[in-house]
Amino acid sequence: MQRDDEADLGREAARPPLGPGGCAVDRACGRPIDGSPFVDQHQEESLSRVMTYTISITIDSAGLSTINAAGQSVALISNIIAQAALIRGTTLPITWLVFKPLSKNVVTWNGDCLLYATATPLQFGATIQISGQTNNPIQLGWLYTFAQGQFTGASGLGDTYNLDNQMPTPPFSFGLAQQATVNSVQAFAPLNALPVLNNETANFLPTGEIWLFLTSIEECGTVMEAVPDNALSISLTRQQPAVNVGFNDSTNTFYLNS
Repeated sequence: MQRDDEADLGREAARPPLGPGGCAVDRACGRPIDGSPFVDQHQEESLSRVMTYTISITIDSAGLSTINAAGQSVALISNIIAQAALIRGTTLPITWLVFKPLSKNVVTWNGDCLLYATATPLQFGATIQISGQTNNPIQLGWLYTFAQGQFTGASGLGDTYNLDNQMPTPPFSFGLAQQATVNSVQAFAPLNALPVLNNETANFLPTGEIWLFLTSIEECGTVMEAVPDNALSISLTRQQPAVNVGFNDSTNTFYLNS
């Protein structure tokens, strides 16, 4: 069984900003780079059964005033385990979502991911520019080959998303990207990034762990040196797909509501 998922390397993104209460920038957020929807009509039935995950965040007026006065935003990072060249570990943290908060904030997404390629150097503070991506959500166990500026997928078995890089130049990094809805507005940005050499393979596996924290970073898809020590760790599963989060005005940190 064979299926092709193509993404032209030369296409440029045209991503709208989230606006107030949404993602702070437009370069890493919005729709896929070709403007196509994530779900085609052949996938609607199966994807309608995909689990939806929700983080509801409440911040009181004093907390909002403090955050706004400091010029900070709310950020989320998704913990992705990756392996390339037989080295397994957590990839560089990437700000998946960054947004100016409201008093009540709702972030939702499902488990669908795209695989993407970028030529952006993975340096602290860099904003990842997506060079190519799969057109449709990727499947666990499949092998996706990146060659001639596009992805093609071949069916397989396993519990990871798998990549084979057949592009010699320029040096590419790869990772997962995902759509979310922040305060009723859609966003799309990378979850992680991992350098993968030509003729090397890599695999990726979301852990279900999300880190939530305040940041002065303004853009989705920004490379960070590390997850902040005071970030709230949130574990979402099919058994617990939703959580409620509050904000502590004294410590300027988030906490889970029981």
